[in-house]
Amino acid sequence: MAQEKTRFMKRPDKTIYDSLTSLTWMANDSRLDLDREVTWDEAEAYAKEMNEKEFGGHDNWRLPTLQEALSLYDADKLNKDFKNGDIHLDAIFPPGGGNCTWTSETRGAEGRILFYLNGCGYWYDKKDKTISHAVRLARRD
Repeated sequence: MAQEKTRFMKRPDKTIYDSLTSLTWMANDSRLDLDREVTWDEAEAYAKEMNEKEFGGHDNWRLPTLQEALSLYDADKLNKDFKNGDIHLDAIFPPGGGNCTWTSETRGAEGRILFYLNGCGYWYDKKDKTISHAVRLARRD
């Protein structure tokens, strides 16, 4: 019987490569790194900071598109968010992050978030911190 190909590969630089999408993700999201919720502008600033630090040896980290963020949602996978709630994110990602991620999609004063609770995208005020807004940055070679 052929062995199932592993989709995700954890790298020593605290990144995770996704062979399905050819994206590299930061293993930690901003909730794990900053221990707080972030607005959309703060998510952008977090990306800028990671690029200035050349996190993982790269300076092209960015907010994911909605489709890219959705590619991580898997109804058959379980992980835990920072409140120990269930989220549908592969266990290769460290537990304790936010239950959602800001995406690069905007319309006026709103930004789009993808929730790993249900795989749905919602529009929120870019300044909103009332849920558990976080961002998981992505990059492509």
